[in-house]
Amino acid sequence: MPVSFSEVTDLAVTEDYQTVRYGDAPSQFAELWLPDHVPAPGIVLVHGGCWLSQYGVDHIRPLASALAQQGYVVWAPEYRRVGEPGGGWPGTFHDIAVAIEAFPEAAAAALDADRIAYAGHSAGGHLALWAAARQPGSDSSPAPSSVVAPKAVLGFAAITDLESYARGDNSCQQVVVDLMEGLPEDQPARYSDVSPARLTYPAPPVLIQGEADPIVPAAQAAAIVGAKRVSIPDAGHFDVIHPDTAAFAVLLNAIGEALAP
Repeated sequence: MPVSFSEVTDLAVTEDYQTVRYGDAPSQFAELWLPDHVPAPGIVLVHGGCWLSQYGVDHIRPLASALAQQGYVVWAPEYRRVGEPGGGWPGTFHDIAVAIEAFPEAAAAALDADRIAYAGHSAGGHLALWAAARQPGSDSSPAPSSVVAPKAVLGFAAITDLESYARGDNSCQQVVVDLMEGLPEDQPARYSDVSPARLTYPAPPVLIQGEADPIVPAAQAAAIVGAKRVSIPDAGHFDVIHPDTAAFAVLLNAIGEALAP
């Protein structure tokens, strides 16, 4: 049986992280998880939750903790989302960009800055992919250009084709219109600017997708030309962020390969 959301949120986690603010709004902070041995490669880990304010960074903590235990410096940003002041367009995107810029200084003593991955789950996968390919100075992204060059980009059940996803009818798909303030025909420039399927990457993204995912269709993992696709039979939407699953082992292997020296 695929893992449920409640099975992830029910996991006990030792909250062994530092909270670092990158702005003044309540949601403008990140959680920094450190491994036992440093310097170590880093992972910017963006949580999902359909870009909605009711789903926060807390549900990615089991994965963040597990990755830190595996030897990674993990930077898990919270960000303004749909349903809170400043969330949606363009605040959600601004926050992810600014949070990533804050990572090297916050983790300076621990981070191997030449081995950083951008990664995210679901809507967080969309944001991580966008961040890796963003064009500073565009409507969605603040200048200057990123000082955090990723060695690797990974999406876990990531939403990659925002145009097609916006036309779906599940509850997560319906949020895209609120995030973008319209359908693709209403906001064509915005969709072109932030839909990962339309962007160019510094390295081919790695897309890990459960074949039994009811929230993000498997076709989303095929939307980025040149991406490496890793399909997991019988895995649902949340298996990959649960550290006690076979899907987590697949994720860990993919990260290790992507960040190998």
